[in-house]
Amino acid sequence: MRFLYLLIVQFLTYPIFAQNQLGNTDFNNLNVSDGLSQNIVESIYQGENGFLWIGTQDGLNRFDGQDFLSFQYKIDDSTSLSNNYVKDIVEDNNGHLWIGTYGGGLNKFDKNSKFQHFLHDSEIPSSISNNVVYTIYQQSDSVYWLGTKSGLNKFNLNTEKFSNQFTHPENFPSLNNPVVYCISQAHRNDEIWVGTREGLHKVNTKTFQVELFRKGEKGLIDDDIRDLYFDKNGVLWVATKLGGLFYKTPNENYFKQVDLKFIDQNEIYARKIHPNDKGGVWLGTFGAGLFYIDHNFKTKHHFEEEKYNPNALPSGNIVEIYQDKSMNYWLGTHGGGISSFNLNQKKFALYQPGKNDPYSISDDAVNYIFEDSRGDIYVANDEGVDIVVENEEQLRFKQVLSSYSGYPDDRGWLLFEDSDHILWVGLWNFGLSKYNRDTGELKSYTNIKGDSTSITTNFIESIAEAPDGKLWIGLLGDGGLVVFDKEKELFKRYLHDVNDFSSLANNRVHKIFIDSKNRIWLGTDFGLDLYQPENDNFKHFRYNKGDSNSINYNVIRTIIEDDNNNIWIGTGGGGLAKMIETKDDQIYFKSYTEDDGLVNNNIAGITVDLNGNLWVSTYKGISFFDPDKEQFKNYDRSDGLQGEEFVRRSIATVKDGRIFAGGYNGLNVFKPQDLKESNYEPFINIVSVNVTSESGEKNITDFSVDSILLDHNDYLLSFEVASTDLSNSDKIEYAYKLDGFNKDWINNKNRRHFTFTNLPPGEYNLKIKGTNSDGVWSSNIKELYINVDPPFWATPWFRVLFVVLFIVLVLAYIQLRIRYLKKSRRKLQAKVEERTSELEITNKHLLKNQSLVVDQKEEIAHKNAIIQKQNDELKLTNLQLEEMVDERTRELRETNNDLKIAKHEFDTFFYRAAHDLKGPVSTILGLCYLAMKETDEEASQFYFSKVNETAERMNNILFNLQKINKLKQQKVEIQNYNIRSLIIDAAKENIPDNEDWQQFINIELKAADEDILTDFVHLKVVFSNLINNAIKFSKHTEKPNVVIEFSKSKKNNNYQIIFEDFGLGINPELRDKVFNMFFVATEHKRGIGLGLYSVKMAVSKLGGQIHLEENKPASFRIEFPIPYGKEVMVNQ
Repeated sequence: MRFLYLLIVQFLTYPIFAQNQLGNTDFNNLNVSDGLSQNIVESIYQGENGFLWIGTQDGLNRFDGQDFLSFQYKIDDSTSLSNNYVKDIVEDNNGHLWIGTYGGGLNKFDKNSKFQHFLHDSEIPSSISNNVVYTIYQQSDSVYWLGTKSGLNKFNLNTEKFSNQFTHPENFPSLNNPVVYCISQAHRNDEIWVGTREGLHKVNTKTFQVELFRKGEKGLIDDDIRDLYFDKNGVLWVATKLGGLFYKTPNENYFKQVDLKFIDQNEIYARKIHPNDKGGVWLGTFGAGLFYIDHNFKTKHHFEEEKYNPNALPSGNIVEIYQDKSMNYWLGTHGGGISSFNLNQKKFALYQPGKNDPYSISDDAVNYIFEDSRGDIYVANDEGVDIVVENEEQLRFKQVLSSYSGYPDDRGWLLFEDSDHILWVGLWNFGLSKYNRDTGELKSYTNIKGDSTSITTNFIESIAEAPDGKLWIGLLGDGGLVVFDKEKELFKRYLHDVNDFSSLANNRVHKIFIDSKNRIWLGTDFGLDLYQPENDNFKHFRYNKGDSNSINYNVIRTIIEDDNNNIWIGTGGGGLAKMIETKDDQIYFKSYTEDDGLVNNNIAGITVDLNGNLWVSTYKGISFFDPDKEQFKNYDRSDGLQGEEFVRRSIATVKDGRIFAGGYNGLNVFKPQDLKESNYEPFINIVSVNVTSESGEKNITDFSVDSILLDHNDYLLSFEVASTDLSNSDKIEYAYKLDGFNKDWINNKNRRHFTFTNLPPGEYNLKIKGTNSDGVWSSNIKELYINVDPPFWATPWFRVLFVVLFIVLVLAYIQLRIRYLKKSRRKLQAKVEERTSELEITNKHLLKNQSLVVDQKEEIAHKNAIIQKQNDELKLTNLQLEEMVDERTRELRETNNDLKIAKHEFDTFFYRAAHDLKGPVSTILGLCYLAMKETDEEASQFYFSKVNETAERMNNILFNLQKINKLKQQKVEIQNYNIRSLIIDAAKENIPDNEDWQQFINIELKAADEDILTDFVHLKVVFSNLINNAIKFSKHTEKPNVVIEFSKSKKNNNYQIIFEDFGLGINPELRDKVFNMFFVATEHKRGIGLGLYSVKMAVSKLGGQIHLEENKPASFRIEFPIPYGKEVMVNQ
């Protein structure tokens, strides 16, 4: 039965193969939101420089692989595109584009981005016959044939002249309909095929003989011809508007219709034909999508529009198909923009469930791959387990296990074959199962509550067989590790114990691996464990932040050993690790992460291919790793992978070398040796250059020259480059080197922009290279000569001129110096002679005076002796004075100490006297009060009142003396206060309790800033005494008025307070005495002479001064310095 099944499957696989491979095609779609000028794309062409030119109904677009640059009609620019509706594009041998437009004739687009127009002119017979140009066919280097709305036009590129039915009506080919949609080559070089609105024509371009094929003739069922293609086998393919696609082989004289079997429509609008790589064609239709027809004229695949699938065909209206130099196919759609795909880019075969394919894989989510000793390959997935039925080119699948558990979640999760060739299966949440491959019987071992010899949980993650034949099983769901004795059918449990350091590291065991030395390794969620059989416990290897040789992450997903007995560990976040063992059995680890080129640090699985290389599946694709070179190469979804994320453990190498890798969107299968890198060597284009100087910016687009000249003021030079490989711009890397500036190539990764700043004057050669989409560096290097002009003072001519000028100046200076020296020499000689005569006279006088000098010398010596004697006497006197000063200093110090003691004793006496006198005075006041209460005699009342008044005055003096003494002892403490609040507090001290102070005195404060840094107590004493004087010495019957002006002087760094009370005032003659102790300035009202004394003392302690204002007898000016901080000031 199994053999018969294989035969049936093999018979059915071939027609499905091509469909499956094409079904793995992803479309990359671009539209107006990406920068395209319009979503109706009529023509696509890749120029010699690698740019893709796209003609739309709203202008011409240049695409460099990432960005679009649009060229459109401008009413005020005669060198712009003549009409925005572009129908066809070709390029001549000189690199000029020829553009056919709908209504704007033919345009020539040169390298300077200028358009030259060729329009119909009824007065010029050699002009183009009509301004609607549908198609351009290049018959030779100098001859183009144009299909217009008014027939065929022959265009000579050398003369830029047209030949048509208007210039040669007698012999120009006569067509059945003047509307020419398409032109194609024919079997003979002097023949062309011409498709019109009414019929197909074969035209001899020398004799102008025409053979007409019309509807109903030779197999054609429609004669509205929309496209033609003559392939290398001599087959003519014909696209018609209502009849679909036809072909004619070279040995037949009639046309056959291609059966587009995927469509039920009777009439298919075939719009565009393009050859495919297998000898067949692609057919683009208007409304029915894209068809793949093979070389046997059979329709193998059909692509339709899927509106909500970003990787599907964006529109069913395909009006243009083009293949670029890197083998990408580009589709122009009517309304959906452009779309591209590359059949060679899909390096990995992909298998997914098929709705109508009974032999497809059962489910998208592939959880495990296993090959048994028979060579059968099993694929565990979310629907159970499939077995792979081999075919030379295509895999088929048969489901062998499904829904045995009865649970909703019974996914196929794991398979393992032991040394007895028993196949063990792990179904999710169904424990361990023994599977009989011949009968299909399944015997399961599940968790039994309360039975410690049963499996701990039903979630199996890994199985390995120890040398003694026992199965070591790693579990999830906090199941830890179990060892299964197959003969006794009992499980031994190993679980993490927080009180036992040598117990299992964690109860989630992802991988059990037995290496070539029969050591048992376990990968857990908390590090790598090594089983130690002698102690029946575990040695732990964990991540240590301070140890670069430790394992790089604690979540261990997989463990594998290569052919060289190197053990590799895949972690769930720390990348790949290689275990290194020293001769003394020490183990350390070397890490490989994203920084080293790994595609992702979250590893799902690892397998080793037949060449000893590692393939690492991750959550962001697959990495190939060469252990010898330590180099990575990464693959992603664009290479054909099922997706970026792969299922953990779901990767394996089978015996024939193929690698199976499972993810959540299907199964990838590939042979590493078949993964060929693209040999396309792209060129690099400079898209734009931006030059910035102090005067502004200058931008050069469509850069086609090979040199650029800069000024020394151009301080910023920026480049944007693009590769001619348009396959996958994100995978293309760039490198550049500026000879004369950079020593080595600078890898710019996949960034297309790079910048140079402040290039010194000189000559440079910029070299730029890039990779293709497979990461292979191209040997084609773009070079650009850059010359930075120096400032005029640094140019060679200026330097030469400067040297010449310098030499001339030096010579001139030498000549002038010689003249000057000669003149000076003559003057000097005359002066020397004159001086010589004078010296002779002087010498005579000196001889005469010599005797006088000798006499004077003796006299000076005598006087020096006298001076020396006086000097000695002065020294003696000085010593005596120093002794007297020392004696006097000692006396002054003793006197000062006596004064300090006397002052202290005086202060003590002063305080005690005031304190001791206050009691008797208070007694006298009390007795007077009682006496005045008890007597009615007027004389007694008078005398007692006088005694009481004197006692009160005495009591007031004593109180103020105590305040003065306290003020002397008070320390100055600086803080920030509000002066208005301080003045109010001072005013309240001078009125009866519980009374409103404003009833007794008016105070006006003039201050721009009311904040003050000062000592509260001392300044309050100042204001309190001044306000007391204002109240006490105010004019009779008037309410006292006080004006206080407060200001700060930053220049003088001081505060200034002017206090004016408008009262009786002080006699100017007494200005110098008013601040003396006990001095009373007026006799009108009695004071005690201590208020202003206290004020002066408080101001002095604040470091300031107070004095009466001139010409203002009732105005005081107070000035004291602004403190630098809130520190406590030293007592003065």
